[in-house]
Amino acid sequence: MASASVATEPANSQSPPRTDAKQQILDLEKEWTAAENSHDAAVLRRILDDRFVALGTHKTYDKEAFIKIETDGDVDPTASQTITYDAVVIDGDTAVVIGTDTGHGTKDGAAYTVVFKYMATYIRRHGHWLALAEHIVPEAK
Repeated sequence: MASASVATEPANSQSPPRTDAKQQILDLEKEWTAAENSHDAAVLRRILDDRFVALGTHKTYDKEAFIKIETDGDVDPTASQTITYDAVVIDGDTAVVIGTDTGHGTKDGAAYTVVFKYMATYIRRHGHWLALAEHIVPEAK
């Protein structure tokens, strides 16, 4: 996810402009969502930092456990996710995304919708953003 330097950036700047960083994070979020829907373990391994941890309602998962859960079983062609963003905060090489993940699909012939609130933390290492942590819980009703 390389970005071009902007003329207003100092010549010795190591970080892309904030707006480019925000777009890189949003693009990575879309890629992560697509990888979950298609059960693409290789893409998830590339996106998630080796120290990645995810916290659900009752359990914490490391990178490989998270990937196993997300890629287990057959791909559901009816499944989709819509992500809406409440906040994207970037400070240097750290970014935090807060959003809503609305999942749709069918189970046993019946349509379903599930809504989760989440917070994902990203770090930039060697010019590339990686997901370091995610906290995701069902939206309160």
